[in-house]
Amino acid sequence: MQPGAFRNFIAAMVLVVLAIAALAYFFAGASDPSSLSFDRSGPRMAALGAILAVLLISLFFSRPRLREVMHSALVWGGLGLVLVLGYSYKGDFAGLGDRLVAVLVPGTAVDQTDGSVVVIRDGTQHYRVKAAINGAPATFLVDTGASAVTLTADDARAAGYDLDSLSFTIPVSTANGRTFVAPVRIETLDIGSIRLSDIRAYVSRNGALETSLLGLTALDKLSSWRVEGSKLILNP
Repeated sequence: MQPGAFRNFIAAMVLVVLAIAALAYFFAGASDPSSLSFDRSGPRMAALGAILAVLLISLFFSRPRLREVMHSALVWGGLGLVLVLGYSYKGDFAGLGDRLVAVLVPGTAVDQTDGSVVVIRDGTQHYRVKAAINGAPATFLVDTGASAVTLTADDARAAGYDLDSLSFTIPVSTANGRTFVAPVRIETLDIGSIRLSDIRAYVSRNGALETSLLGLTALDKLSSWRVEGSKLILNP
C-alpha cells in the first residue's frame, strides 16, 4: 500500500470507528442513560479509546487530505454498512432463496420459519409437490377432489409395497376410465419438514395413473391448508 493510500485508510478508519461508537452508544443506552453501567461498558469503552488513540496518532503524523479521507471513509463505511445489513436481513435473504428455488424447481416444498410448508403452482396451473413415501421420493399432484391418497404402481413399488400381494378390488373412476385400486396404509409421508403418519391410501394398477395423487386422507391430517395466489400453504 502506498504511503498516501495508507494515510487515507487510517483517517477513514477513524471516522468509521467514531461513527460506529456513536451508533452503538445511541442504540445501547442513549434512550435510557440510567441503564448505562461503567462495570459493563467500561472495558469496551477503554478498548475503543485505545483503538481511537492509535488511529488518531497515526492520523496526526500522516496529515492526509480531507477529500481523500472522506472518499475512503465513504468506501469503507459503505462496505461495513452492507455487511451489517446483510447480517441483519439474513433471514429475509434465506426466504428469498427458498422462493427462488420453488419457482425454478416446481414442486419443491419450501419450509417456512413458522413450521408451514409452501408449494408454488407450476406452469400447468397445478400444484405438484415433491414428497417421500416411507422414505422413498415421489412427486404428487395435489387433488382436493380425490378422497384418498392414490399411488402409481411405480411409486408404490419404490415405497416397498409388493403389488403381487395387493388386492385390487376397489372400483374407481379416473381420467383414463374405470379401474380398480388396492387399499394400503402409508406409514410415513414427508412433505418438506411436515411428517404425516398412518395414512389410508390406494395403489393403482400399472399404467392406470400417471402421477400419484395427494388426496384428502393426507390433507385432512394437516391442521390447515390454504391457497394464496400461486402458493399452496400447508400447516402441520
